[in-house]
Amino acid sequence: MAKIPTYKKDEETGAVIFTDANAYVQRKKVIEVNKLSAMVKKDSKRSINSMKREIKDLKQIVYDLIESKTGGEPLPPEEEGN
Repeated sequence: MAKIPTYKKDEETGAVIFTDANAYVQRKKVIEVNKLSAMVKKDSKRSINSMKREIKDLKQIVYDLIESKTGGEPLPPEEEGN
């Protein structure tokens, strides 16, 4: 059985008119939850991008240190089994 809506939409203005006071409160809660979940999703993307940028910067620092230590020459192969 379908749930009877506790609100109706004004066709001219597009405004939502609630016939039940509890429905308005429930609708506000749903909107708030949706807004918070969208913010969390956006923040997680930002932190991932920030970490990627930080890794890229650290790699560049390591490459620069290796290059300055060897004077631009490639490192000799490591000897195994002494």
